[in-house]
Amino acid sequence: MKKLVWLVVLMMCFTGCGNDAEPVFETVADEIQEIAAADPAPMAVWLPEGAAALTMAEAGECYAWGENELRLQTLQGGDIRATLQQLTGLDPERLTVMEYERDGLQLYQTVWSMTGEEGVSLGRCMVADDGNYHYCISMVSPETADVGEEFARICASLDLTGEEKGEK
Repeated sequence: MKKLVWLVVLMMCFTGCGNDAEPVFETVADEIQEIAAADPAPMAVWLPEGAAALTMAEAGECYAWGENELRLQTLQGGDIRATLQQLTGLDPERLTVMEYERDGLQLYQTVWSMTGEEGVSLGRCMVADDGNYHYCISMVSPETADVGEEFARICASLDLTGEEKGEK
C-alpha cells in the first residue's frame, strides 16, 4: 500500500498536478489604437544639367530646364488609381499603365498627352509603391522635345535610401 501511495505521489509530481499555472488573459481596450506608419523615405533622383528648382505651393519638389518640368512628390500609399488620377488629371481607366517590380518596390508608369495654349504636351509619370507611400516622378514637356532617355535615366536613378551616391 505504501508503494502505491508513493507511486501516485511521484506520478503527480512528474505530470505537474497540483502545480497552478497562471491564467493568460487577453487585454481589451475601448479605444482603437492605430499603428503609426513609418516616415516616408527621402527621395533623390539624377537631374539633367541646367535643371533649376522652382517654388512649389503643394508638397514636393519641382524642377525646370528648357521647356520641361519635373515634379517629385511623396503621396500617401494605398489606392494607386487615385494617385494616377491626381498626377495625370485623367481617369485611370483611360490610361495604359505598365506595372513591374524593382528592388522590392512596385512600379507603375504611364504616358499621356494634353493640348494647351502652347500646343500639345506629353506627360510621363512613374509611381514607386513601397506599401506605405507612393513616390511619384512626373514630367511634362512639349511633344517635340526628345526627353524620353532623360526621363528613363531620372526614373532609373530613383534612390529612397537617403545615401549620397555618385552620378548614375
